Amino acid sequence: MPINFEQPMTTYELIAIILSILALVIPALKWLYDKFLKRLEIDFLPSGMITLLHNRSGSYITLGGVYEAKNKSTTVKEISAKVIRKSDNATLSLLWSVFPSPVFRSVAGNYETTFETAHPFKVEADTLAPAFVEFSNTASNMTEVSDGILFPVVKASTAILSQANITVLAADTAVKSLPEYNTAKLALNDFFFWKADIYELVLTTVHSKGTFDKKYVFQLLADESSSLRSNIDNLLVIHVANHFGLSLQMKSVRKEFEENKQ
Repeated sequence: MPINFEQPMTTYELIAIILSILALVIPALKWLYDKFLKRLEIDFLPSGMITLLHNRSGSYITLGGVYEAKNKSTTVKEISAKVIRKSDNATLSLLWSVFPSPVFRSVAGNYETTFETAHPFKVEADTLAPAFVEFSNTASNMTEVSDGILFPVVKASTAILSQANITVLAADTAVKSLPEYNTAKLALNDFFFWKADIYELVLTTVHSKGTFDKKYVFQLLADESSSLRSNIDNLLVIHVANHFGLSLQMKSVRKEFEENKQ
């Protein structure tokens, strides 16, 4: 259709041209806004409770929650934590280790938790991404340290467990009377972190757009601390239980924790 540039445009034609230009410009402006001006907002929203543990791996925690990303997508690259004991500022430094499944599965009538090695994950824009994380001690390989402390006890127990017709109770009593047992118990107690106190938890998230911290606070009571410390006694005699085909359950403590906005 030929266009006559000598004739002025009608109002309808002018409006049609303006609308056509806007139809082309608005998506481009939106892309530029989303790309360069729209800011990412990311937050961690805890769910449930924090779980405190102490075993061969030392003192550590597990917790769960969701990451919320607004406006833009991002990738969570690393999650670390510091637990600070208020009375003496002693610090437990932790790094994400595994993702325990929040859903238990039944295996031969027993309920088990599956674990997945911690890895980066993406949080899509304007969505929630679940994060259930078990942390490990970054200071040292506590499992190797614990095994080194426990080895003399296990070695000294060999003669006791090799006795014919010895009972579980007799073996347990004899092992606890060993000088190696007392030495190992003192050494393991040096690595016990969960004393009765108020604690601050600093959760640090490294993502593709930066880093942010969330701070929480919780209190551990004396009886809860004693319950966790009793795991040390279990560690020292777990080889006895294994010898008789028994299992010992390690205790944990679940605590409510609230955001520290100070």
